[in-house]
Amino acid sequence: MATSLRHKVYTIKQKLKRSLKSTQPHYKTVKEYWIQRLPFKEVGDRLDLFKAECEGKDIIHFGCTDWPVFNPENNLHMTLSKYTKSIDGFDIDEEGIEKLRKYVDQDYFSDFKSIPASKKYDVCLIPETIEHVDNVQLFLSNVATINASKFLITAPNCFSKNRLENYHKDGDTFIEVVHPDHNAWYSPYTLKNVIEKYSDLTVTKVYLMNKGGMICCEAKKINK
Repeated sequence: MATSLRHKVYTIKQKLKRSLKSTQPHYKTVKEYWIQRLPFKEVGDRLDLFKAECEGKDIIHFGCTDWPVFNPENNLHMTLSKYTKSIDGFDIDEEGIEKLRKYVDQDYFSDFKSIPASKKYDVCLIPETIEHVDNVQLFLSNVATINASKFLITAPNCFSKNRLENYHKDGDTFIEVVHPDHNAWYSPYTLKNVIEKYSDLTVTKVYLMNKGGMICCEAKKINK
């Protein structure tokens, strides 16, 4: 009889635990080891942040041609050139660089070795480029060699609520709405993690832009 009562009490306790877990955020039900906490600042449109950070400064802009579609009416490099002191470009799309040069006649590079060590930049801007990179470790270690006071590295946020609308199952077919050249998705934590893991840069700020749809990590070279 006592054994039966103990079993009933145990069963009730287990049900209560499951009930409490179901009403809590998931992170409150897992061990602290798995939880990553990042302070962040929410901003509006990414372009507003870029303008504020780049206005009147010397910039190097990665992914400047907007490959595979170069549109002079909607090109970030051309837009920012109206606000910056100078804006060099970096892109492996050499054909696109020649098109862009007709509109913004400044220095362009297609490999890291061609960037003069004497070149000093206020900001190294790398917007929505890292998700296209095939060797992130090599890319970030090379980025860190650039003589810049600040690095702004952005990527689409894989945990954005709107992003979840891009995935569908149709029978045994998985349908994903995504740029065909993307190699990876990033979250606020994983973007910060790869930057600090594969370079000597330290992430000093994390921004969520465009209603959480975009992440921006601000990083600097800090003597450790």
